[in-house]
This record gives sequence, C-alpha cells and structure tokens, in this order.
Amino acid sequence: MIFWYAKRRRHFIMLILSTLLCTAATAQNNIRFKFSADGGDVVLNEIRYKSARGLGYSICQCQYFVSDIAVRYKDGTTKLWSGTVHYADIEIERTLLWRPADDFTLTNADSLYFTFGLDSVANRSYRFRNPPENLMFWPDYLGGGYHYMKTNIRYIAQDGQYAAFNCHIGRGQVYGADGEPESYIENSFRVAIPVRRDSDGNALITLDIPTIFDSPAPTLFSDYGGIMNNQNAMSLFIGNIKSAFF
Repeated sequence: MIFWYAKRRRHFIMLILSTLLCTAATAQNNIRFKFSADGGDVVLNEIRYKSARGLGYSICQCQYFVSDIAVRYKDGTTKLWSGTVHYADIEIERTLLWRPADDFTLTNADSLYFTFGLDSVANRSYRFRNPPENLMFWPDYLGGGYHYMKTNIRYIAQDGQYAAFNCHIGRGQVYGADGEPESYIENSFRVAIPVRRDSDGNALITLDIPTIFDSPAPTLFSDYGGIMNNQNAMSLFIGNIKSAFF
C-alpha cells in the first residue's frame, strides 16, 4: 500500500512538472525596450558621460518609435506584425514593454527585425491624438508626420558654459533655390539584431545612447543646436543610430 501511494505520488508530481514545462514552452513572450550607456544603465540629468570628441554631457531625454516588428526563426520562418507602431520612452516605464495582441514564442528564434521610425505610409500627421505619442509631431513645413527619435542632452561647451543639443530625427528636406523645401527624404530604416532575452524571458531591444554620438562617426554636437531642418546632420547621426541598437 505504501509503495502504491509513493508511486502514485511520483506520477502526480511528474504530471505537474510536465504541465508546467509545456506551459512555459508555449507561454507568450513579450519584447522589452532597454536603454544603455556604454553597456551600463543610463543615469539621467547628470554630467557623467564624455563624447569621443571630448565633451562632457548629460542625457536628459530619449524616446523613439519603432514599427513593423518581426521575429525570424532558425528554420527560416518569420512572424511579422505588419503595421505595428510602438513608442519607447526612457522616462515612461509602461512604454518599455510591448505585448503583442497574439501569442508568439521565442523558442528557436534567431533575430528581431523592426523599422526605426515609421515608413512613408505609417508616418502621417495627426495619427496620434493623445500624449505622449502626439508630442512627437514633426512640423508639416518640414515634412509632417512624427519624430522618429528625440534624444536631448546638455553638455559643457568649450567655453565652459552649459549648452543643449537636441538630436531629433524625422523626415528630411531637400531645399530649392528659394530656400523652401521642394521634396522630402524618408529617414526610417530597417534594423536586424540577434535575439537576446532579459531575466523574464522577454526579447530585448536595447539602444546605447552614447553610440548615437560616437560610433562609427564621432560627432561634435556643439556644432548644432538642433538638426530637424538639416538633412546632412541627420544623416550623420542616423549612421550612428544604426550601430546603437543591439
């Protein structure tokens, strides 16, 4: 009788463990957005970072849009959320986890893909009615739609005074001889990164903020107050943003 009870108990425990393992294997995963500074956590509003060009600065804000998120698996299949738009803000915790409407798994996932910003179809003015997303609007005169990114810093200029630089990325402009915009440039681009997970099993999309200023092209942000109407400057920083995601 004791042997029978022990055997049944072992069977019951194994059944529970098997159920838990199956549930864990099929549980829905999410995507977490993270910000880093040279591989560590970001500390806001303190002059503790130094650019490759030698200027000390503080990170004040960082927010951006991604769209059309996709997961590619090792067997070559892809899970794409076409039309997805997600806003990530370093100061708003709830924006740092994206929960898709349908279940998916990261089992055997190889890569994450997404568009930095919004493509020409998604990037239409007045799409977002409420903050914080609607605060990312891009002036109609400069092409309309929304910022792809706002990264705002304060730095110590060469004269020792504090100054500000707003790395704002969105549609670029081509100016005619009269100084007016005659056409616009879509500055969004596709990003692919290997799948990495946090301690909760969520896939990670991490943006390293200093890389925006330093790599592969060290920039001297003291040359600019803002860059929203300067496509050459936006192109320079976009080249670094492509390297900043991992």
